[in-house]
Amino acid sequence: MNKYKKLMVITAMTAAIGTSAFAASTGITDISNYWGKAAIQYFYNQHYISGTNGQFRPNEDITREGAAAIINNMIGEDYKVKTTNFSDVKGRWSERAIASLVDKQIMSGYSNGTFKPEQKITREEFAVIAYNYMTYKGMSTLEGAAPYADEAKISSWARQAVDALAAAGYMKGGNYNMFNPKQYVTRGEAVNVLYRILTGVKETTQSQDGLEAKAFKDIKDVYGSVKSFAADGIMYWQGDKLHIGVKDPKNKQKLADAIAADKDIPAESVYVQKSTYSYDDYKNLMAQAEKIYKATEATNATVSTEPDYLNEKVVLTVSSISKETQNNLNKALGSALRIVIQ
Repeated sequence: MNKYKKLMVITAMTAAIGTSAFAASTGITDISNYWGKAAIQYFYNQHYISGTNGQFRPNEDITREGAAAIINNMIGEDYKVKTTNFSDVKGRWSERAIASLVDKQIMSGYSNGTFKPEQKITREEFAVIAYNYMTYKGMSTLEGAAPYADEAKISSWARQAVDALAAAGYMKGGNYNMFNPKQYVTRGEAVNVLYRILTGVKETTQSQDGLEAKAFKDIKDVYGSVKSFAADGIMYWQGDKLHIGVKDPKNKQKLADAIAADKDIPAESVYVQKSTYSYDDYKNLMAQAEKIYKATEATNATVSTEPDYLNEKVVLTVSSISKETQNNLNKALGSALRIVIQ
């Protein structure tokens, strides 16, 4: 990526959250154990978001109109912009917000005259939206973040935005220095990225590395080696909480007990949970998906795979796919596979 370049701060935005904010009733009942509840609470208090029947549903994937509504609330109502020309937006609850963000060049529609308001947003797409919001607000940008291991999978049109958000510490990658550009962004993740931009709070990984090392010590005590653990478990970050998924119930309990008894690991910083697949399983599923795809598709077709630990799926990203190949993949992998055509 580009070399580090720091620009003058044109607009500074600050916000403070006092401890008393958490003593009051949140108005949202499903974030008490969520890793990013502080950001969601702040956005709720500021009326940037609202719950439905007392729930925010932070783990659901955010849609294009959902992101437009939140960012529009952050900016404030623009009474000059009321409607859009998108054929699939007219009359929707989100029409005014979408019109406003398109007018401000924060979001855009598609060449066929649609906006696709209910479509989910990938991580690289959200990085571009967040970067455009920063540009609109005249905020400083940074470039020169260390390249990701899956840098080649990041679309060319998104690389500047991904680089800027990573360098600023607003949006980082996950395990193994992977950005996972095609993975969907959840409602909670989106709010936390926007909260960091709004408040200048950075997402750091230095403490994460230390916590992983401590967790691996307990993993080795239970499994004997990291290789043995790879056959039974996975590890990934969700916000500031380290998740360890384990297939075998007995090993899951042993590891949970070991981590709970480890005085070097802060309470509630590591979550040991049941996992359907292990690291080795994901590796085999990805290899199987690519093999099936290449068996019936053109040799020059673009294909890549990556694990989605949070949703327990393998993501197959392809340039095109035939009905026959889709059927073969669905038959072999079923619900363990998500296909992304790009």
